[in-house]
Amino acid sequence: MQEKLKYIQVATKQLHQLVAVPDALIERLHKEVRLVKQPKSSFLEQENDNYYDGHLWYLVRGVACSATYDELQDKERPLLLWKKGDIFFQPASFYEEKDLQESICLWDDSVLLSLPYHRLKGLLADYPEFQPLLLRLYGLYRHRLAKGRIVQSYSAAARISHLLDEYPGIDYTVKQELLADYLNINRATYNQLYKKVKTGTS
Repeated sequence: MQEKLKYIQVATKQLHQLVAVPDALIERLHKEVRLVKQPKSSFLEQENDNYYDGHLWYLVRGVACSATYDELQDKERPLLLWKKGDIFFQPASFYEEKDLQESICLWDDSVLLSLPYHRLKGLLADYPEFQPLLLRLYGLYRHRLAKGRIVQSYSAAARISHLLDEYPGIDYTVKQELLADYLNINRATYNQLYKKVKTGTS
């Protein structure tokens, strides 16, 4: 219980930079938020699962990846990476009460806080001042998707360099084949360019 409270306090301290967080809300979160510890390769959510299986997540430690099924390639296509300190959810599913449109898989051993959508709606009803914060997260989600499309236009070496800058140390905790797939780079090409980027010879 104390561990969960500590993580909630860390998360709300981040939120304090954007909006005042009353003590009553922290107490409420302590009752309704769940502490989740899962090993790498675990799925937090699966695409097409029911809306009621959706959550708002706070990543205390680890790396998570949102993905969607690509019918043309007949495989999961990575969309976004989430790192320590990120708060994320599936906006379209939450606001429109649709089935989940993405899968969320852990790419490293992770610790998270989770809040089910139905409880999140209850919190927003009791604390409407937090609605703009959730919309801000929605805007950030869309911005990151757009930025990801821009990054895909970079050269393969530039994509690798950008990833290592954005997620320091990720290449030591996440399998290289996952990173290559995320960057849409052939594994052999990724290995060659990764070595050059790391040694500064690219």
